[in-house]
Amino acid sequence: MDLTVALFATIALATAAQTAPDAAGWRAEADTLFAQGDVRGSLAAAERALALDPADPWARYAWLRALAVVDADAARRALPAMPDAGALKAFPEEDRARLETSLGYLCLDLGVEPLAALHFGHVPAGSASYPKAQAGLAILAVRRGNSRQALVHFVAARATVRQDPSLAELERDARYEIVLREFSTARDLRDANAAGRAFSVMDEMRPNHPATLQARADLADLRGDQPARERALRELLAVDPGSPGAASQLTDTLLALNQPYEAFVVARDLAPERLASDASLQAIERDWVPHAEVALDGRWRNGQTDHDRLDLPRVQFAWESSHARWGRTRLIAEAAYPESDDVPVGEPFGTSVALPASAESQSDKGVGALVQWSPRNGIELAFGTTPTAFEVSNILGALHLHAATDGGTWAYGLDRTAVEDSLLSYAGTRDPVGGQSWGGVVRNRAYVEGRFGDDDLELFGRVAGALLEGRRVDSNTEWRADAGFLQRAASGDGWVARVGGSVAASGFADNRSHFTLGHGGYFSPRRFLTVGPVFDLLARRGDRSFSLEGSVEWQEVRESATDYFPEDAALQAASGDPRYPSDSREGLGVRLAASIEWRVTERAVAGVRLEGMRGEDADLVRLQVYTRRWTQAISDPVQQPPVHLRLGETYLLN
Repeated sequence: MDLTVALFATIALATAAQTAPDAAGWRAEADTLFAQGDVRGSLAAAERALALDPADPWARYAWLRALAVVDADAARRALPAMPDAGALKAFPEEDRARLETSLGYLCLDLGVEPLAALHFGHVPAGSASYPKAQAGLAILAVRRGNSRQALVHFVAARATVRQDPSLAELERDARYEIVLREFSTARDLRDANAAGRAFSVMDEMRPNHPATLQARADLADLRGDQPARERALRELLAVDPGSPGAASQLTDTLLALNQPYEAFVVARDLAPERLASDASLQAIERDWVPHAEVALDGRWRNGQTDHDRLDLPRVQFAWESSHARWGRTRLIAEAAYPESDDVPVGEPFGTSVALPASAESQSDKGVGALVQWSPRNGIELAFGTTPTAFEVSNILGALHLHAATDGGTWAYGLDRTAVEDSLLSYAGTRDPVGGQSWGGVVRNRAYVEGRFGDDDLELFGRVAGALLEGRRVDSNTEWRADAGFLQRAASGDGWVARVGGSVAASGFADNRSHFTLGHGGYFSPRRFLTVGPVFDLLARRGDRSFSLEGSVEWQEVRESATDYFPEDAALQAASGDPRYPSDSREGLGVRLAASIEWRVTERAVAGVRLEGMRGEDADLVRLQVYTRRWTQAISDPVQQPPVHLRLGETYLLN
């Protein structure tokens, strides 16, 4: 029994010894597995070969070749350990040449160009591998920008290039690299003609190559053809989604084509690092991701008389959404509760030159709505109403156009907005004597304005003309022109302070500031001049943004004399042709506003704004508390400077 067991064991050991692969067998296995795509299996087989024969350079090459696929950095570190030329002298010349050539291309793939050149240089001229080594040297020369040297190497390899498809492909690679280099040089020199000639060759050789598609985009940029650049970059990203810089270039192209939403989507999906660092893209994200806004707003204005006072608490809800094709839409609902003081006995009001009895406190309430639509081409349309339950309700609307230039922005437009100087001008009221309603003044305005400069110096100006009208209010015309500048005075980490100056002039054809029938209860001097310094301070700390702005102005007011009843000649005559006297005054006006906005969550902010103004026309205080919430988390919801809700205004969405 024991003898039998020993016999079978001896036979098994002999069989195992005969069938176990040697170093050459494992190396052959590594080659087979690598050709089949089993890189890790090839790596393991090569390691077995090296364990059996550490001095075998072919086993080491097989191991490095597989390692380069699994861990390129580890392969680069292991490359210098390859045997030098002296250690390979014992090998037959052709075997040595083949190994040196293989190592050269491995080094070329790994980007270790000095070692690649060294291995290619060890291949003797008489060997069969010489043309392939020369082709490798040609590729190296191209990468180094030496086109002439590359052609010399290919001439040396020409005899066998035609017979070897792999060498022919290498030559095409090298010649493509030469043309690519020529294109890059022409592009950098902004030579569109030379770039076009080089691109034509590239497009013929490799029309779908990532470098060709990038060149097509670059050439379109040189020619100022942004739509063609967009198409080329989209093709490039379809072929090579990870192409360096392509997503960022496409983002810039879409911005140039005034497609902000598409630019944001590309940055979000393909270049998140760009979105994380680009404030302009973050602003687009804030605007174009759907969001809701809610604000509590209080406005208190004191004019020249008691009934010129207006208390205006309001609640506003807004919803803003976007569509890639149709642009942005904003829906606004507003509940307003305007109130003014009562009109005492003896005051001229309505159809009476002296009220026989005190008019009760003037107040109103109602809900209004506004719809704004802004397509991607810089146009905004708006349509809505003042609160429909007001004594006098009005249709509002706007057509705005704006355009960005290298130096700044222009805006043009027509709009129809409510005049919120008094309860009479805003909501209308009822004559306590005659019982008829009047007021509800709207401003129909045409304007052009611009802002130019940069963070160091900003210039701004505006020219506008308007027709003002209301129910039983005599029509009036207005003109306005203002200009100014802001210059950086100091700055630091996260803050900047600017100082400057402004000058403004305006005037009305008629004085319609009073509260008898035909007047609108709005500030309407014949001339109103202001001039003085302005300043602002903008800051950002973490998840909070701050702003402080103000001005000190010298003001001059000139008000014309006017009839009590400018729209009713009969009533004017029957009342004894009374007239409000002219008035002239001058003095200082002061304005100060402070805002803070802070991040509540990844998709919500809250803010507070307090504004005060004292001038020759009126004193005003305004307080607003608001919140803004997006439908999804966004990169940076906080705006700098804080942007409060502009209630009751048809402002530009873009």
